Amino acid sequence: MDARYFVTLEKFLKAGDKAVVYTHGSRFVAVVEFVGDYFYSEDDIGWTKGKSTFLFPYRIGFVVINESKNPPVISFSTEETANRAEWSKPNLIDDITFIADKGKTWNQYLQVSVIRITEEDFDRIRKAIAES
Repeated sequence: MDARYFVTLEKFLKAGDKAVVYTHGSRFVAVVEFVGDYFYSEDDIGWTKGKSTFLFPYRIGFVVINESKNPPVISFSTEETANRAEWSKPNLIDDITFIADKGKTWNQYLQVSVIRITEEDFDRIRKAIAES
């Protein structure tokens, strides 16, 4: 996919950086590479939160490197039983380290707009996207 897209992101990103894209529904859907310089724009891009316009003014262009047709899903893999964590639903979450809590509140790690992850976690997720 050669098309250039723009996404709202924090300004610490720069051209050449790569990222995995996580979406609602517990899915890693793509690997992207950022292009150009970040910029600030208050132009409305149509995002809302409730009934209010939700503006992410720091933006950077990106190119999709790999898009998954069947995105890998992550979910909690442990459940608490008698004050102990028990491994119950193994999945991709067990192979990545930036999510320390593998229980039902695991998604708190992904609720911010941009997070930095280790190269090892990036490679594991990139591989899962490529194989899906």
